[in-house]
Amino acid sequence: GSTNGLEGNYVDTVNDKANFKALLAEFRRQLDAYGATQGGKHYLLSAFLPANPADIAAGGWNDPANFNSLDYGNIQGYDLHGAWAPTLTGHQGNLYDDPADPREAAKKFSVNKAVTAYTGAGIPAAKLGLGMAM
Repeated sequence: GSTNGLEGNYVDTVNDKANFKALLAEFRRQLDAYGATQGGKHYLLSAFLPANPADIAAGGWNDPANFNSLDYGNIQGYDLHGAWAPTLTGHQGNLYDDPADPREAAKKFSVNKAVTAYTGAGIPAAKLGLGMAM
């Protein structure tokens, strides 16, 4: 079986960060090689970035070396609360925590926390985009 209960979806938590970094570097290498055959064209490489600070750190998304390969990343600034947490409600895309909300679980997710998890790790803000709920 798999580590997360999804058959066929095997997660290697020991090597995931290094494998992800290597995958991005290989994508960048191949895009650059192809671009060289197309008159020196630069092909953009981007990624959809998680907003949960625990997922950001666990997956190695906040490693500045990843952005040597990525041109930019888009942070998921929405779906921060939903039906998957039936005992916790909150704004779908809150920019900041609600200081009036006494629940600790409600203070886990915000756009500010997500952006800070990346910029605080040394990733330039100019390499980050933000997806917003409309």
